[in-house]
Amino acid sequence: MYIKNYYSNRLKSFLLFSISAFFSVSFIFYDLGNKKIFSVIISYLAFILFTFGWIIALLLLFRRRPLLTITDDQIIIYNILAKPRPINFKDISSFYVLANSFRGIKTGENIHIILKSSAKKTDSKNILSRLFFSVDASIQSDLLNVKTKDLLKILNDGISKKTIK
Repeated sequence: MYIKNYYSNRLKSFLLFSISAFFSVSFIFYDLGNKKIFSVIISYLAFILFTFGWIIALLLLFRRRPLLTITDDQIIIYNILAKPRPINFKDISSFYVLANSFRGIKTGENIHIILKSSAKKTDSKNILSRLFFSVDASIQSDLLNVKTKDLLKILNDGISKKTIK
């Protein structure tokens, strides 16, 4: 029986923690005395955002359980704060990679999973509706300690093994 676990990338988690903690701590020393109300509100919102950032980074940094498990029969996607979601290979229609970028700099990559039940519902002629409206689950591959291309190859091999049987 094949079982492969993928854990969070410790280096990315540490960088996220460092950057978020720096901005959260620097907010404490920021003088808001004579600032306009808009600046004060934006500063507090940024403080809340960066505080949640370092909390999530700590959860990822000290996490012992995997974020993704691939077996012979299924994929189990673990979320940081939610229940695991198992998906059988026999129910999967296809995978595709969506790379997010901002001004040419890649900010994240996700592997989206399209199930057979939702692939039948959408119009197969319109590729945009098939890609964006039939996504059932996604794997945040930028958080994992594996490259997206390698993970996609492993996942496609899992589908091909299930279609051959």
